[in-house]
Amino acid sequence: MSGTKVDLDTLRAAIKEYESIYLDLEKAHTTGDALVKVEAAGEDRPSVVYNNWALTAGAAHQKSNDELRKVLRTRILNLKATLAQYETTEQGNKDTFKP
Repeated sequence: MSGTKVDLDTLRAAIKEYESIYLDLEKAHTTGDALVKVEAAGEDRPSVVYNNWALTAGAAHQKSNDELRKVLRTRILNLKATLAQYETTEQGNKDTFKP
């Protein structure tokens, strides 16, 4: 036994907060999809250069968002698994020590 104490209410709150952040990132990704599909305002050089820069920057932001969501999803799943394990163990302990 490790001696680490886990506050299950805090763990539940953390999971809820991470899920909220994940949803915000999904919304940002949806908005970003539209932004990386913008076409140049015209055929002139400044419009084309600006558009290329915007598409490159937008694609980089989308990739970063994808990676962050992937890490966050893994963290959420791990925390949920930890919570389930603690709840199972806690219930088992209660059942074992019932009078």
